[in-house]
Amino acid sequence: MIKYADIRHVHLELSTFCNARCPLCSRNFRGYPFNDGYPEVNMTLSQAKMIFAESFLMQLKTMTLSGNLGDSLMNPHTVDILDYFKKLNNDLKISIDTNGSGRNKKYWQDLARLDITIKFALDGLADTHHLYRQDTDFNKILANAKTFIDAGGSAIWKMVPFKHNQHQIKECEKLAYSLGFKYFIINDESRNSGPVYDKQGNLVHVMGDYTGIVEFKQNFKSKQTDLVLIEDIAKDKTPKKQTTCQAKKDRAIYVAANGEISPCCWLGFYPKTYGHGEYHQAVNAQISDIVYKNNALSYPLEECLQWFSQIEKSWNISDYRDGRLIACDDNCGSN
Repeated sequence: MIKYADIRHVHLELSTFCNARCPLCSRNFRGYPFNDGYPEVNMTLSQAKMIFAESFLMQLKTMTLSGNLGDSLMNPHTVDILDYFKKLNNDLKISIDTNGSGRNKKYWQDLARLDITIKFALDGLADTHHLYRQDTDFNKILANAKTFIDAGGSAIWKMVPFKHNQHQIKECEKLAYSLGFKYFIINDESRNSGPVYDKQGNLVHVMGDYTGIVEFKQNFKSKQTDLVLIEDIAKDKTPKKQTTCQAKKDRAIYVAANGEISPCCWLGFYPKTYGHGEYHQAVNAQISDIVYKNNALSYPLEECLQWFSQIEKSWNISDYRDGRLIACDDNCGSN
């Protein structure tokens, strides 16, 4: 599928911790603190050196720090790890996606010194941003971004449009450029509706046009008791005629915070342990059967790529129940 020597991009998760409670994030249940089977871990500098040997770093062109479950800036070793990467390959283009609500002034100045790009998740203005980015401080994020920009950093304002903030897009864009952001981008993730709960499971508000069940106990019950099978999520789907693998096209791999290697983030949701009562339970049940020797802290990185061949073979299987990977069709499939 992809050879070690051909890899040019790495999607890296440095942490599974986060200081926000975004209600549609996979690391909680609609804002209610809940671990659905992922490890709580920060990658250390020594572990990064084990995975990213000098020769491997030298062949890379780009790197994105945007984990499935955490925010890289929660990792106390992030600056040291990035400094290691840049010292060995100063031409490596690194970008970080973060909620930006944390750390002190020196930290943001240190990041700017590393010549990286940071995408700040700012979903509206002070009166709307917190409705999705729960537990983050809008003004603190702007202050951190300004510190980073003033120290020479390249910053991007990345906004997810919701029903509650769409009227502020133009104003956000104007503010972004006035503060020195290089770009203002809209990132529609098509995840924009549903109930939002606090840390005790109380309903805080409802996002978007959601009209379903809002009672916490009734919704949360599915995470504890439901069993979702591949038949459940594939019943209305038709296998695509072909799969254009984005990871293969980009010559990329995904590295999880615990050292697990996958071709992409879609297949990197900790397939051995993560997901109950929802989509990932069925998807990971498919993937877990073909994953082997994929942790780069236990095996050489080149060996961790070997299981990828099973992924490519699955594209020639006609039925999801026989092993065609639904995650591949859903995210990279075409007609």
